[in-house]
Amino acid sequence: MSGVNLRYVASSGRAYNLKDRTLRARSKTNFHKWEWGINSVSLQYGNRVSAFTRQAAVYEAELSLFGTSESRLKRLEELHNDFELDVRNMTPGRLYWNDYYINCYVTKSSTEPDDSNVVVNNTVSFYCPHPFWVKEEKIVLSASEVSGGGFLDFEYDFPYDFTAPVMGERNVASDFPFASEFRMVIYGAAVNPRITVNGYPYVLYTTIAQGSYAVIDSKTKTVIMYGSGGVKTNIFDYRNKSDSIFEKIPPGNLNIAWDASFGVDLTIFRERSEPGFEEV
Repeated sequence: MSGVNLRYVASSGRAYNLKDRTLRARSKTNFHKWEWGINSVSLQYGNRVSAFTRQAAVYEAELSLFGTSESRLKRLEELHNDFELDVRNMTPGRLYWNDYYINCYVTKSSTEPDDSNVVVNNTVSFYCPHPFWVKEEKIVLSASEVSGGGFLDFEYDFPYDFTAPVMGERNVASDFPFASEFRMVIYGAAVNPRITVNGYPYVLYTTIAQGSYAVIDSKTKTVIMYGSGGVKTNIFDYRNKSDSIFEKIPPGNLNIAWDASFGVDLTIFRERSEPGFEEV
């Protein structure tokens, strides 16, 4: 784990660097192990596979605490309280490996001093219900104040709109090979906002007022509007019903188009069975 930024962030917000001089995860801890389960039917020769499944991931880690007796006991108390708080509140903490994270609970712990009596070893189990490591990629699509050109401009007013719509386009290079969950935040003012990714439409048939925003979350399958006064409204029924608004973001390069009169933040959750091998 040389050169790796490894840390645990509890639901309390307290962060623990697991590679500093007073608290260190032993190198034998393996965060790059994974296994798919197999649903299959036995045949005369071999098996017929019907599905692959995943159980929760469990990582056994030995944490070594250094320092004075007083500082070690204080750190152990902090770790215990945060581990217990996560479980009792059913709110996971997060393990981070560089830019990747996985939600987890510490469900088992055993503490004892080593033979020198100057180090305390705390062996813990990180239980990860969703067994995938996530790296978030955020794409900011800004609103533009420039109206489209090439349309007619008359000297007198007409009861029609001859102005070209403002259009935005963004190409995003990616070699990620899997479809990904996402969170899309659409900022008002916007009327019937439409965003396409590689031609696939994500559409809401509603008005998002200035100062308000709508959040489409493919993981939770929710569409929520947040008003400027803090009012939260379920607008699930205002989604486009012809094409699923929760369709995963496709793998590979992306072409994104939207009416650039409004802004969008698109966060893509790149999930892998193990964190990337890059070092920092």
